[in-house]
Amino acid sequence: MNNKEFKRHIAYEALVILGVLALLLFICRLWPILLLVILGIFIAALRLLFLSARKVEVIMPLPLPPPSEPTEKDVQDMAYGTIQRRINELVLSEYPDARWVWETPMAKQRITNGEDVFILLNHAGGYRKAKVVVRNLQVCDIEFQTTPENAPVVDHDEAAEEPANVASNEPEQAPNYEYLAFEWVDAHAVELNERCNEAIATGRLSLLIGADELPVRESWPDICRELDRSGIENCIATDSGITINLAQ
Repeated sequence: MNNKEFKRHIAYEALVILGVLALLLFICRLWPILLLVILGIFIAALRLLFLSARKVEVIMPLPLPPPSEPTEKDVQDMAYGTIQRRINELVLSEYPDARWVWETPMAKQRITNGEDVFILLNHAGGYRKAKVVVRNLQVCDIEFQTTPENAPVVDHDEAAEEPANVASNEPEQAPNYEYLAFEWVDAHAVELNERCNEAIATGRLSLLIGADELPVRESWPDICRELDRSGIENCIATDSGITINLAQ
């Protein structure tokens, strides 16, 4: 028995003795002494309460694990998203109503390799194409291509000597809809998550995003890949839209 427990035991014994003594004094009608005993009971009770109080032990929270170091792929993904936002800012600063998509296929890989990349423009004051100048994964400038109005005048006599239909030496590249997909998913991610949760709660196994909700059909595969990167997996482009498979 340690010192604190011994003192608590003494206080308890004193409280019991004073209680019995108070009962006897009450029977004997010894009021002055009874008042003193009641005061002693009060003091003994406070002492016992103080000695019985337990010390609160503060439990320190477990330290959080250190954040994992970003991989090279994570850095490239973040840089690619920043590049697309910067291109959007530069284009809209010149032409607020403009829209653009990647003309260069596999733009992310080409940017990483330091190759030239181009975008196709719409509602950009007559410009149809622009070169994106990227250095060290940062957009330095956008070089708008010459408009048809500013193109050099061709001598009609010389043009008549050339064949009417001359095939281009470079094959025409299909437009890149990666940024359009990125922009659409970024604007609808919260809504799609809510719709998926509602569909799962009602027991549905799939969710259809109708064609009237989506941009051009050619961008649907890129939207599926962008949805997969944002955490909405198992997306398939169909004739009627994009189907999200909710089966676990």
